[in-house]
Amino acid sequence: MDKTGTLGPSAAGLTSGRGLVAAVLAYCLLAGLLFHDTVVEMVSTWLRSDTYAHGFLILPISLWLVWRQRDKLAGAVARPRPWVLVLSTGGSLAWLLAFLVDVNVVQQLAFVGILITGIWALLGHALAWRLAFPLGFLVLAVPMGEGLVPPLMELTADTTEYLVRASGVPVYREGMYLFLPTGTWSVVEACSGVRYLIASYTLGLVYAYLTYHSLWRRCAFVVASVLVPIVANGLRAYGIVMLGHVSNMKLAAGVDHLIYGWVFFGVVMLLLFWVGSFWQQPETAAREGRAGTSSAGWQGTGPAPAMVLLVALAVSALGPALALGLSRGGEPPVLGPLQSPESAVPGWQQTPDPGWGWAPNQPGADRELVRYYEGDDGVVGLYLHQYLRQQQDVELVQSVSPWLRDGDAWRVTQQRRAALQLVDAVRVPEALLLSGRQQLLVWAVYRVGGDYTANPYLAKLLEARQQILEGRREGTRLFLATPVPDGATDLARQRLQVFVDQHSAAIEQVLDRRDPAPAH
Repeated sequence: MDKTGTLGPSAAGLTSGRGLVAAVLAYCLLAGLLFHDTVVEMVSTWLRSDTYAHGFLILPISLWLVWRQRDKLAGAVARPRPWVLVLSTGGSLAWLLAFLVDVNVVQQLAFVGILITGIWALLGHALAWRLAFPLGFLVLAVPMGEGLVPPLMELTADTTEYLVRASGVPVYREGMYLFLPTGTWSVVEACSGVRYLIASYTLGLVYAYLTYHSLWRRCAFVVASVLVPIVANGLRAYGIVMLGHVSNMKLAAGVDHLIYGWVFFGVVMLLLFWVGSFWQQPETAAREGRAGTSSAGWQGTGPAPAMVLLVALAVSALGPALALGLSRGGEPPVLGPLQSPESAVPGWQQTPDPGWGWAPNQPGADRELVRYYEGDDGVVGLYLHQYLRQQQDVELVQSVSPWLRDGDAWRVTQQRRAALQLVDAVRVPEALLLSGRQQLLVWAVYRVGGDYTANPYLAKLLEARQQILEGRREGTRLFLATPVPDGATDLARQRLQVFVDQHSAAIEQVLDRRDPAPAH
């Protein structure tokens, strides 16, 4: 043993050399088999989405980053730390909760976390610390970032509108639509810049890790790799709109604006890396700075690595095993259609379809009900979408926008949160829709069990609680819509709240009825 406490390559068993690599590989392969469905779903997302196609590169890059350190790692011996598997247990339980309510991104994050903590437990603290970046880099294999799309779209629209006005061009904005004298522009998901952001962040992490060795320089470059593409995307959108405007919509009005966007992004990234190269730290200087401060190995006795490997696999299997047990419940009963909530409130009566030509974008419900009620000052539309047999891609909580279906003549001009008093006060999402001269104000809220929420994440947690305690997973999404007279949105909000106050009990009674479907 040398002065740093390194056990040489003569040490036998799983604690050194090829045996250590074999143990880590065995753990990763067996964990992948335990979470086979999660891995398949992750790879499928890489295949079908250009936004997350970079996932195929994450594991090879991580392995390459480990390979770069092979000289430093040669002869190092692992000292397993079984207590780290407490974190693996938490990851396995998190995976279980996400599995019960079909939240893919959490399942995949939990799986990657289980891999990282299992490897950590096998290697011990010092060796795992040396591999911290390659291991942490695996998190980027998880397809995530959809939640950034709406705020990035809003930011892109705000930036473009401001810059177009500052250029002296008149522009009128409604939601994500920009109306210029030469044409109309719409900020869609592809304009959000989330692809640029993910690509820049991924490249920025690797560049910072390889180029710098001080923490502050690495952090500064990573922050720049996040901020620069956001700013650049706003300038890209502005440039495309102005290019279309000055060419009278002959340029950048079709697929070519996507090409211009990627070329622009490539130039921006090259400039970012070029500027970053001025602060590059040579590897030799970094090694000198670390000399005499790091430990390459350990001495003394500890738990057998083979035993830690078995325990790690057992802990990893906890979530899938419990999921198998909880999934053995019977099929939910086939219920009859939802009955219409009868209005016994003076001043309200059911009325025929007013001909709005609008319906929520909430597909896959097992039971649906649409009714219209006319009060003293206007009509309220009630839309109930109840889910009894939820499965992947047919769920109560969905990632699609609930306001518009494909081909709708309506467009969203404003979104915000509104106060809705149900059992408790709930801040519900509100959308103002426009079609021609007609405006609709729409509210949406989830009901799981007897609880109401507008938060999709809380709705998922309520579903998980229901699955564990009651062995079922049911829920409803309620939509309320009413016309907006002459832009009087406050009057429309008041009308919806009065309707809810007077009809919520009848609506709950309808949703809770368990009448079986009639026999044929």
